[in-house]
Amino acid sequence: MKKWIWLLLILSCWMAAGFVIFGTGHNKNPDTTPPPNRIERIVSLAPNLTEILFSLGLEKELVGVTLNCNYPPQASEKPKVGTFWQLDIESIISLRPDLVVTLDFEQQQNIAQRLERIGSNCLTLKIEKVNHLFEAIDAIGKTTGKIQQAEELIRGIKENIDKLTSRLGSRKKVRVLWVVQREPLRVAGRDTFINEMIELAGGENAIDPTIHVYPPIGSEEVLACLADVIIEPAMDVKDLKKQQDTAFEYWSRYESLPAVTDRRIYVINGDLVSRLGPRLYEGIEIIARCLRPELFTD
Repeated sequence: MKKWIWLLLILSCWMAAGFVIFGTGHNKNPDTTPPPNRIERIVSLAPNLTEILFSLGLEKELVGVTLNCNYPPQASEKPKVGTFWQLDIESIISLRPDLVVTLDFEQQQNIAQRLERIGSNCLTLKIEKVNHLFEAIDAIGKTTGKIQQAEELIRGIKENIDKLTSRLGSRKKVRVLWVVQREPLRVAGRDTFINEMIELAGGENAIDPTIHVYPPIGSEEVLACLADVIIEPAMDVKDLKKQQDTAFEYWSRYESLPAVTDRRIYVINGDLVSRLGPRLYEGIEIIARCLRPELFTD
């Protein structure tokens, strides 16, 4: 259950993943003191935000991250300010940040409001869909004076996705069952960035539109979805092999499902696909390799 709570939070914010007022890229509170001309000390409160900051060349300015920020590896060496959803405001203040970058969900909204009340500058961002990611990169770039780097990062991600889309062509869509957790069984619905990634990788969600974003499903829905491929993101890279070893045993109960019949069940690196960040293309490519392995000779 703890793993599910963690993944749901990442997926609904993200990281991945993920993780934001967005739209404007500015603070919700118009009375907050604007950021200084030069941002020299930044604290990041989410793994995907940390990845963006590193990708923009702001690793020296980054003075604090969460315990969940593990990529790139250098992020693990930064001072910690609590976990993704349980932050230590005193640790944040002690780092004397010029800017605190946060995500737009309740726990971090509360922290941002408290920090703003004592005069701290917060950039709160919404990163729930692919277009939000590009907006977030742009906002961070403008706030930190890394406008050109932000434009290059966005352009690079989009160009790679376009090349992959061109490579996939107009082939028939592969039906994908994206498993968030096994017990109880819960999957990714259509109103998610996971669904966007599946479609960009040449697939379609095997689950019809649902009320819940990450709906629980039963055996009847599994069999009725006729998934060609089942994909499970591993919560921890250390668990990847163990999860893969048990995957076929678990899914064998659905022997009439095409994905099971054809043994097309994949366990992949959760960090890459559950954090909506600069490694978006890498995540989409991993999915594409599961759906269209014949297109990838390496």
